[in-house]
Amino acid sequence: MSDLTTFASHVQEVVDDAFRIRRWEPGEAHKYMAKVGQRRAKWEALARHLCQDVVRPRLTTVAMLFPNATMSDEQPPHSVTCLFEYCDRFPALATIEFSVEHDVRFENVVLHTRTRLMPVFVLFNEQDNLPLPLDGVDDEEVADWVEERLLEFIDTYLRIDAVGGTLGELSAIDPVCGMQVLQSASVATGSYCGHPYFFCSEDCLAEFEKDPTDYVQVKTM
Repeated sequence: MSDLTTFASHVQEVVDDAFRIRRWEPGEAHKYMAKVGQRRAKWEALARHLCQDVVRPRLTTVAMLFPNATMSDEQPPHSVTCLFEYCDRFPALATIEFSVEHDVRFENVVLHTRTRLMPVFVLFNEQDNLPLPLDGVDDEEVADWVEERLLEFIDTYLRIDAVGGTLGELSAIDPVCGMQVLQSASVATGSYCGHPYFFCSEDCLAEFEKDPTDYVQVKTM
């Protein structure tokens, strides 16, 4: 490790080399940032509109069908979230979130959705994106995409109820994180001493394979 003086000298050299090259003409950077600011303002207005006028009404329609569903009031800007609490019929916590994001130059709008399910009983598409040019966003196209994602979520959520009667036979406990997973829907599987194990993620499987004895006890005769 170099001392602070050496580090400061190296940083100074890097900065000096960069400043020797003029990359912006006088006033050019200001004009560029002004254009970016205009695009950002347009994106913010569009994001508010899509969340409030396109996404929220459709997500609210779904939430009204489930007594355990609640539209979240605590959420980041430009996003809409619905929470599904644990209940006897649906023994899992579920969340579906839609957000309106942007690229680094505010030239494109990115619709993003993410579904969370805990514990994982069924296979499902966790997230999806719809990129659109800032000047080419069509409400009908966005609405169709949102509705398709919501129908996918409903199908996933209803499958929790469908497997409820057989969870005792079909479920297993991930030995690494302790999550209950459906054997037929587990993301990864492994074995140790002839016994199969089921995992919620490849990361848990990799951790297990480092040293299975950290997570299971093998009975010896």
